[in-house]
Parts: sequence; structure tokens; C-alpha cells
Amino acid sequence: MPKTYSEQEREYIDKRLREEAMNCMAAYGIRKTTVDELVRRVRIPKGTFYLFYESKEQLLFQVLMEFHKTIEKQLLEKAESLAGRKPDVEAVTDMLMDFFMKADEAPVIRLMTSGELEILARKLPKEELLAHFTEDAGMVETVVGKLFPAGSECAPELADQFGGAFRNIFTAMVYSHEGGRAADPGALRLLIRGLVLQLFEREAALPDNQGN
Repeated sequence: MPKTYSEQEREYIDKRLREEAMNCMAAYGIRKTTVDELVRRVRIPKGTFYLFYESKEQLLFQVLMEFHKTIEKQLLEKAESLAGRKPDVEAVTDMLMDFFMKADEAPVIRLMTSGELEILARKLPKEELLAHFTEDAGMVETVVGKLFPAGSECAPELADQFGGAFRNIFTAMVYSHEGGRAADPGALRLLIRGLVLQLFEREAALPDNQGN
């Protein structure tokens, strides 16, 4: 019979599992992170692990999504701080540059270039992955909507187009690490600023902004 844990104990164990899952992924990668290693670090019986998660992959995915949501939350908070005043090109560029650099510094980013995320994705329910990508697209639309409310209402395709463009820049940044190279902040800023300039130009060309 598995041990019964109090609510406080369950919260603590789950918190520790997530912490050590992130530590193990950063140190060993997804393949070499094992349930045995996780329970050894958290000091719980192996059977207890399965009271919380059906598989190692489910835990690792949840940890990656928590990291993703953390940096997205920071981006949204900065977008909201700019929404109260008319944003300018440099301020929006600085905001997005900071977001990209913080993401680039995270140890888990290297998992994206090792092919390990694809392995993880193959072992997860498609519903979980679809829910994540739908939420990701919605976040981009929210940021654009906060910064450019007229564009969000009059031309909603702005969010889709520019969201896709920014994701392409992010992917290029991540894969720049292949071969031991580091991302070039100067080149990255040029790309981001170029997109921001186009976003401002498209916003200014909308009917609601003519003559303002």
C-alpha cells in the first residue's frame, strides 16, 4: 500500500520533484534524466513518484511549460507597463530583446538543439501539446493587442503574422548555439528592431490611425 501524504506533504514533494526535474534536465538532458535519479534526490520511494505523475515525460513537460509561462508572464507584465503610454520603437525593441536574452540564457534552451524535445513530444498525448501551442499563439496576440489595440481590432492578422515572425527569430537564436556558438546580441537586436519598425508602420497605416 502506498503511503498516504497530507496536503502539505504532497505540495512539498511535488515542488521538490519539479525543482530536481529542472536541475536534472539542465545537467543531463531529457534522455539521461530518470525516475530513479529524481526519487533519489527528493528522497521518496519510487512508487510515490507515480502518485504524482504517470511518467517521467509528463513531469518534464510540465516543468518546461512552467519555465515557458514564467518568461511569458514577464513579457506580458512589461507589455502592460508600456500599454499605459504610447509605445515607441526603442522601448518595444528593448522589451522584446530582454525577453529573448533571458530565454537564451536558460539552461533548458540547449534541449531544443539536441533533438531531445522531439523525443519528449513523441511520448506525450497530442492534446497536451496542442493546448500548449494554442496558448502560445494566444500570448503573442495578447502582447500585440496590448501594445497596438487599434491593430488588434482592425487587423487581427497582424498578431498572427508578426507572432510567426518573432517565433522564427527565436528559433534562429536557439539554433545559433549549434557548434558551440553564442547568439550575437547585436544581430539579434537588428532583427527584432526591424520587425518592430514594420509593426509600427502597419499599425500607422490602418484606417483608424489615418490623420492622427
